Amino acid sequence: MAKGKRVGIIYNYNENWIGGAYYIQNLIRSLNFLPEKEQIQLYILSGSKAFFQELKQSTGYAHLKFLEYPSSYNVLERIVNKFSLRVIKKKIIKRKIQLDWVFPLYHIPENLKHIKNLIFWIPDLQEKFLPKFFSPEEVKQRFDCNEKMVVLNHRIVFSSQAALNDFNIFYPNSKNDKKVLQFAVVHPILNQENMCEVKAKYGIEGDYFFSPNQFWQHKNQIAIIAAVKILKKKGIAVKVVFTGKEYDYRNPDYTKNLKQKVADYQLESEIVFLGFIDRIDQLLLMKNAQAIIQPSLFEGWSTVVEDAKALNQTVIVSNIAVHQEQLEDKGYYFAPHDYNALAEKMVEVMNNPIAKLKYDLDYTENIKNFALKLKQIIYNN
Repeated sequence: MAKGKRVGIIYNYNENWIGGAYYIQNLIRSLNFLPEKEQIQLYILSGSKAFFQELKQSTGYAHLKFLEYPSSYNVLERIVNKFSLRVIKKKIIKRKIQLDWVFPLYHIPENLKHIKNLIFWIPDLQEKFLPKFFSPEEVKQRFDCNEKMVVLNHRIVFSSQAALNDFNIFYPNSKNDKKVLQFAVVHPILNQENMCEVKAKYGIEGDYFFSPNQFWQHKNQIAIIAAVKILKKKGIAVKVVFTGKEYDYRNPDYTKNLKQKVADYQLESEIVFLGFIDRIDQLLLMKNAQAIIQPSLFEGWSTVVEDAKALNQTVIVSNIAVHQEQLEDKGYYFAPHDYNALAEKMVEVMNNPIAKLKYDLDYTENIKNFALKLKQIIYNN
């Protein structure tokens, strides 16, 4: 096993941003693809021992240790610190996490300031392009965090070259060491024999398109609903299955409004909402769909696209820069607000099932490159 640095990874499971949890899970799984002597000891900083145990089980990575973060104090320690704060205006008892390297960070917590290598993560700069999807407070918070990253000159990891290009436009004078880490996904073994059972479980019959995304405004699910409406008017029968957490904290009525559109357009037989479902079920439904549809207005590095690539599945995607970076010529592209174009791509896929575009390269290489790039970022200061 690789020696020399105490490497901390911050992890908490949050269904309201499941992409963040999946990112860390896949990051850790990828390390299994390194030779044993090159694998890295990781210290998982989490507020929940249960989250850690689930992470350890789901990743199968042998070199994980739990670090409670933030650290808790027992009753006596809290009493001592409360007294010392009153008398000398500071805590006598402090718990310092002893690590050399911590990732991913969006700001510098007071209890981690002493660590030498604090590595920031910027998945994307969506707030610069779609500020209407954020509250003014969120936009300011993201701006302040980015400004601090630049001033403090810590290393920044970006999820895509597209995100790095955007950062360089908005922060041209940044001297930070900037790296791109394009993540890959690592899937469990899927039992195809379970597919009939999964379809029966969710009441799915026949062929279907699949769109697995959290229900946030920028995911642009309305494009799919509008495309299905267009096709129905033309007498073309399709079915679309949506999965994902049906809540956008920035727009709590978002999912309700989408479902109302489905009702208004009389598409209840064509469009199914399954909500947040089991991950294995989701992957099986992805694998067996006519195609995956990813209509996002903005992405950092789409987990949906990576899932599709790993499954050698067909993807119909919005033509944003990051999707083109991920798929190159292996996807069906449409402008995200051109609903007719999306409808046309769906028909193209249905009419030419044998000739469908797929990511037909060896995806294992993507996983290995992800692990190697991570190791390089850790050990090459």
